[in-house]
Amino acid sequence: MAVIAPAIATTVVFVEGLVTGWLVWLTPALCGNSCDNDHYQANFSFGLTVGACGLIVPAGLLLISWVLPWRRRHNGSRVAAAVLALVPLTVLYVLFNIFLALA
Repeated sequence: MAVIAPAIATTVVFVEGLVTGWLVWLTPALCGNSCDNDHYQANFSFGLTVGACGLIVPAGLLLISWVLPWRRRHNGSRVAAAVLALVPLTVLYVLFNIFLALA
């Protein structure tokens, strides 16, 4: 039973990461010719760097949820780490769009 929370969180984070990555990859194509200026490219590069570095947080939380000892007293910590791993990807996507809006 202790495997359920990390397994579901890993699956959801993987799917959410693929969808977010796909949306970030398509963002320059959606804005058309206005994306060709240097100011936009600098903000886009900065947003990608922040997003890439921000992927460490959900990966670390998933690692914690899998590595914790499989004892009953760690069930709450395991579930909390698994649930908290879902939040950062959504926050990263919102921050990425804020960077682009400021461009």
